[in-house]
Amino acid sequence: MNSVGTVAHAKINLGLEVLYKRPDGFHEINTVFVRVSLADTLLLGTNGSTNEIHLDCQPDLGISDEENLAFKAAKKAQNLALANGASTLPSLAISLRKQIPYGGGLGGGSSNAGAILRALRSLWGEQHLPIEQIRTVAAEIGSDVPFFMENMDCAFGSGRGEILKPVEVRLPYYVVIVSPNIRILTAWAYNALQRGEKSAEKRKATDYAALLPDALESPNVLRQHFTNDFEEVVFAEHPMLAGIKAQLYEQGALFALMSGSGSSVFGLFKSETEANKVAETVKSRFETNAVFVCKPL
Repeated sequence: MNSVGTVAHAKINLGLEVLYKRPDGFHEINTVFVRVSLADTLLLGTNGSTNEIHLDCQPDLGISDEENLAFKAAKKAQNLALANGASTLPSLAISLRKQIPYGGGLGGGSSNAGAILRALRSLWGEQHLPIEQIRTVAAEIGSDVPFFMENMDCAFGSGRGEILKPVEVRLPYYVVIVSPNIRILTAWAYNALQRGEKSAEKRKATDYAALLPDALESPNVLRQHFTNDFEEVVFAEHPMLAGIKAQLYEQGALFALMSGSGSSVFGLFKSETEANKVAETVKSRFETNAVFVCKPL
């Protein structure tokens, strides 16, 4: 039996703009992806030659295997390998242990998928899973999956999120992530924004690349220019999330923002001691245990 263990890190969006709806039905976005130390763990093992895929996900997310992006990634990779000449493949057992909250805008499912695609190139052979074809598969699974599949720590994202430009920087902060038990459907959030195909004529994407060096030195630049368009519609629907963001600022956050389409909200703090203290306060204030202190990678 061959096996590969790996980790799948969460991400936060340090700024997220939804510019317009494209003719293909997707939305053009402008964002900064930042991976953080909060992570799921995966173990992939192969045995026999039955082309079967088994997924053991703990805790149970309340969805079928077919809906789980880890399973989807494995199935698409299997189909690609068979199409590229693998006459048969060993059965695949995936053990997934979740720490990243499900449906919280932290990219947990996408990260799982990206980690699976990387691991299977090792298990099944790169000749059966060429990198360019795997990149296409990643984008088909989800807009965030290419970022995780490429194993980047920080990147500017455009297109629908699949056009990536890696950034060689590290945020000098500790991150407090608060993930209340509220699930925001991404499709609902995009529809609520009501971006039309002509929106691009009215709004130009913020030049995050030019602003990021100053933003690392000055939280004021972060607060002024790095926003999340989804906050307006999501906070209106779930005022508790606006309260969490306000509480993070009250507790001394240098910058706070919702990640992705929600519902997780994060704050940046100078020290680990301060971040841990704020995490305990927020846990008590909002009666949730889903509060994490982590570092950007």
